[in-house]
Amino acid sequence: MARPVGFTRGSRLLPVAVAAVVLGCCPSSTAATASMSTPPATGDALTAAGPPAVGILGYPHAKIGTVWRFAFPLFVNNSGTTVRITSVRLDHVPSGAQVEGYPVYSMKDTNGYILDSLEGDTNAAGTRDMTTMPDYAGRPIVIRGHHDSGDYYAMVRVRIVGHIREHLSGCRVNYTQGGNRYTQEVRCEYALDMK
Repeated sequence: MARPVGFTRGSRLLPVAVAAVVLGCCPSSTAATASMSTPPATGDALTAAGPPAVGILGYPHAKIGTVWRFAFPLFVNNSGTTVRITSVRLDHVPSGAQVEGYPVYSMKDTNGYILDSLEGDTNAAGTRDMTTMPDYAGRPIVIRGHHDSGDYYAMVRVRIVGHIREHLSGCRVNYTQGGNRYTQEVRCEYALDMK
């Protein structure tokens, strides 16, 4: 009878766990931990591309209780060194809007670059049910030097919980490059106007 996969996997991880504990006591590990606790430097390797980088995405008749998803801009790496995007977020979220996540999608799964989506709206032509699409958040988006983000794009999932008087804006991108951590804001703006 074959051993359960969990048992085999666990017996292989024990030496790794012991090594991690031992290495955690070393001074070089302390230096690595200290560098992770310092704020990232301001980066400039990325340029935003696509409609969200130059216009305003949104909806003019938003209603309380609805959930919208808006695409972040596509990213272009202007440097010669690979960038690994580790997270994205909005810098400005006005009252009345509640961010519920930052999913990452593949254009192969969504059949293209979806700019916005209203959850539960099955009547609009071309509407994609983004709740059924695989979410790649938690995995870095890897962009080689002088290339774009290719197949992957991020979105923000926003629930309207009250009256919104301002636009959501400021797409913050956190990434690593050459062993260093960076943060960079790129232009984006999303309108959930309540008329």
